[in-house]
Amino acid sequence: MTGEGSNYRIVSPSLTVKAMRDSGYKNTAYALAELIDNSIDAEAALVQVFACESPIEGAAQTRYRVDKIAVLDNGKGMDSELLRRALKYGDGLGDDRSRIGRFGMGLPNSSMSQCTKVEVWSWKNSPANALYTYLDLDEIASGQDEVPDPVKERVPEFWDDLSEVPLGSSGTLVVWSNLDRVKWHSAGATLRNTAELIGRVYRHYLNDGAVDIKMAPVRDGKVIEGDNGAYYAEPNDPLYLMAKTGTPAPFSSTPMFEPFYMGTEAESGVYRYPIMVDGTQHMVTVRASIARPEARRSDVSDHPWPDTANPNRDAGAQKWGQHARRNIGVSLVRKGRELDLDTSWAIGYDPVERWWGVEVDFPPELDEVFGVTNNKQTAVVFSSLADFDWSAEQDPDETPKQFKDRLRELGDPRLPLIDLAQYLKGLLSKMRKKLRQQTLGTGKGKKRYDVDVTSKATDAVKRRQEDGHTGTTDLLAEEATEADKRQEQLTALTERHHVDEDTAQSLVEEALENDWRVRWISSPQDSSAFFNIDLLAGMLQVIFNTEHPLHDKLMAVLEDVPEGASEAELRQRLARATETFKLLIFSWARMEDEIPNKKARRLIADARSDWGRYARDFIEDGSEEE
Repeated sequence: MTGEGSNYRIVSPSLTVKAMRDSGYKNTAYALAELIDNSIDAEAALVQVFACESPIEGAAQTRYRVDKIAVLDNGKGMDSELLRRALKYGDGLGDDRSRIGRFGMGLPNSSMSQCTKVEVWSWKNSPANALYTYLDLDEIASGQDEVPDPVKERVPEFWDDLSEVPLGSSGTLVVWSNLDRVKWHSAGATLRNTAELIGRVYRHYLNDGAVDIKMAPVRDGKVIEGDNGAYYAEPNDPLYLMAKTGTPAPFSSTPMFEPFYMGTEAESGVYRYPIMVDGTQHMVTVRASIARPEARRSDVSDHPWPDTANPNRDAGAQKWGQHARRNIGVSLVRKGRELDLDTSWAIGYDPVERWWGVEVDFPPELDEVFGVTNNKQTAVVFSSLADFDWSAEQDPDETPKQFKDRLRELGDPRLPLIDLAQYLKGLLSKMRKKLRQQTLGTGKGKKRYDVDVTSKATDAVKRRQEDGHTGTTDLLAEEATEADKRQEQLTALTERHHVDEDTAQSLVEEALENDWRVRWISSPQDSSAFFNIDLLAGMLQVIFNTEHPLHDKLMAVLEDVPEGASEAELRQRLARATETFKLLIFSWARMEDEIPNKKARRLIADARSDWGRYARDFIEDGSEEE
């Protein structure tokens, strides 16, 4: 017995389909990706995405709304049995891990998430002999619970005429109509908001030339051409290592990032992590990248920013910086196709996050390990580990090994990925430190208050020198030539503090040009001190230790302010910085308190008084002197 008349059916077909319409596709672009998956699995070399719009009746002025979306490919096509199964929820080609698609949910689920009727034509021996079937939500609601038998029906000439090339001997056409859940109204907006995601999801296929994906808006039965018309999707690489992409100039034809070398285990910028499943080893590949200096700085030699860049804004506000802001997160790739750009691994408020890229590539055999969802939009187990802290879950006195053994006994699904997650967190920490060094603040990209502080400190050094207070840096400068000063500073920056050569060169040239006597940089230090100093010829260099908690508690809070921060957030940051500063002073006071020797304690107190006098000389700008 079929139809809704059965009183003992476990689920109601109509209610099930209606419920599955809300199954989690983020928007139309993600739903369309399911259809493109099928086209790539069918070995299509060309996939055409049409968004057809018609005028809205009764509008005061002519306006258009998208009313049909279609995906046409030149793949292998389907026979009658496969076509019918393709429209059945949870069937398709079953558990075939050689395909991008696997769960048999993509075509019906993605289609019904956007429209109430989906039609499919597929052919293996010319479009004139195509097979046709469909799903209609109204018919399902009235009791139809089987996919209609495919019938022979030629592909409508309308779609044949729209195609860039004549329809081949095989292929498939999927048409969505009665669009009631498409996010965007016009054909242009629908494809424009789809193309960037499509370019990212299929970047490896596009970059390798395995497939071309054409985005074609249609009006009055014709493909719109010209500046706002049809175009091919370009690779959108969140690692920004591909040469030709859709990244804005000057990085549309040259990589904006460079590989991040993670140490001896991954000198090539690639790390491979093995995972065992049922006695078979499968390899996860991690790739990492960070921005090239010229992407973030306008003063890198031989890499000027284009004339179209705003000279008064930093890199994050430029077009390429805004593009990078839309690509924040760890890119999870399954069989060459991006599953998700997982933002849970990023520090959401930190604008520096846009300048790194990480890709985790795994084979379909690890779907259960990663927790891949049936709509291929995320991997729940992997994502859950972004905030994983084993110390918060361990039992008292439990070692890391004992903790893992307990998870193994409990069958915790996170266990196979815990070491990988810890590796990723360490990797991200290293990249963030490197990125902080990249913008030590020179040229047009330097914050105004950085210039003011450097100038004021330099003036204080010069005043003290004029008053007869000579420092080691002054004595060294008397014996050094300009070339000596330049080389000594470059060596200290690049070899001692691992600043990249372009940034170091800019720092030194700017200091010499402005006759600056002080420099502030941030760098990881193998020291318990929260800052160290370099006494160079004519240069007093202060190195703030990024490994010290004071860096994150004070400097990062004050300097790494997110774009568009609210007044409440700014007040909160100021309160945190004030608290940290007071704790810093209390720590000094306690140090004095714990010194048992009175003479030593007196020397420390004298040092505190001396530092106070120096602080007065540096903080007061000399304008109050008589």
